[in-house]
Amino acid sequence: MQEKERKDKIAELESQLESLKSQITSVKEEKYDKKTKQEEITVLYKWKAPARVFKRWDNQKLYTVYLWLLVFIVLLLFIKQYFTILVILALGFVIYAMTRYPPQEIEHTITDHHIVWFDREYSYSDLSCYWFSQRDNQLILNIDTQKKIPARLIYLVNEKQKSDISKILGEYLPYKDLKTKQSRFSKMIDGVYIEI
Repeated sequence: MQEKERKDKIAELESQLESLKSQITSVKEEKYDKKTKQEEITVLYKWKAPARVFKRWDNQKLYTVYLWLLVFIVLLLFIKQYFTILVILALGFVIYAMTRYPPQEIEHTITDHHIVWFDREYSYSDLSCYWFSQRDNQLILNIDTQKKIPARLIYLVNEKQKSDISKILGEYLPYKDLKTKQSRFSKMIDGVYIEI
C-alpha cells in the first residue's frame, strides 16, 4: 500500500514539475519577445524643449486682466452666479501660473514606430497629419491625432529642428494643407500656419 502511495506521490510531483517547467519556458519566451520588440524600435530624432509656449506678462497687463475679471465677478454677484464666480477665480489662477512660471523642459522622441509626447507613445496609425505654426516668436510643431483626447500633440522646435523633423515625419505623415484662410481666432490660439 505504501509503495502505491509513493508512486502516486512521485507521479503527482513529476506532473507539477512539468507544469512549472512549461511556465518557466513561457515566461522566458515572453521576455525574449519583449526584448526583441524593444530592439527593433529605432530612434530617429530626439530633442529637449519647453512643454508649452511661455511669454511672461508685465504687471500692467496682468493687473488689467485681473481688473476685468473683478468686474465680471461683481456682475455675477448681483445675479447670484456663485459657481461661475469660482470658475473665474480658477481662470485667474491659471492665467497667473501660465504667465509667471516658465514651463519645464521635456524630452521628445520620434521613432520609426511612434512619437512620444509627455511620456506617452502614439503610433503613426493614431496620427493624421502634421504642420508647423508660429506664435509669440516660437516655432510650433502640431501633430493632429485621430483621437478626441488629445486631438493635437504640440511640440516647440527651432528652425534647424524644423527641417530635420519635417524630413522624418514626411515619410510617415502628410503635411496638413490649409485650404481656407486662417481665422484671427485660429491664429491667436494655434499660431500662424507655415507652408512648407
